[in-house]
Amino acid sequence: MRPSFFDGFHRSLAAYARAGNNLIVEHILDTPGWLPDLVRLLEPYDVYFVGVRCSLDELVRRETARGDRPLGSAATDYQTVHSGLVYDLEVDTEKSPSDNLTFVLESWSIRKSPSVFSRLAVSLPSA
Repeated sequence: MRPSFFDGFHRSLAAYARAGNNLIVEHILDTPGWLPDLVRLLEPYDVYFVGVRCSLDELVRRETARGDRPLGSAATDYQTVHSGLVYDLEVDTEKSPSDNLTFVLESWSIRKSPSVFSRLAVSLPSA
C-alpha cells in the first residue's frame, strides 16, 4: 500500500497547488524516485526546498522519548536521509520554531537564483 499511498499523496500536493493553495509540506524523501516525481509534478510552481536537520544526539533523544520506533532508526536515518540531496535552504530544529520560520520566510523572500526544484526539472528526462 505504501507506493500507491505516496503516489496519491504526491499527486494531491500538485492538485492543492493547482487550486491556488500555498503549501508547507514536511516529507522525508527516503525512497528512490520520489524526488524526481515531485519535481515533475510541482514543476509549474514556486517550490522552496528546505532541508530540516538536527544533531544525531538530539535525534536519538527524540527517538527514545517517543518510544514508537525501533531504537537505532534515528542513527540510520541520520546517515542516509539527506544523502545526495541539495536544498535551497537548511534549518536546524534545535533552534526555536519561530527563529526557523523567520529564517525560512526571509530567505525565501530575498532569494535570487532559481530553486533547486527548477534546476532539477531542467535536467530530468521526459516522462
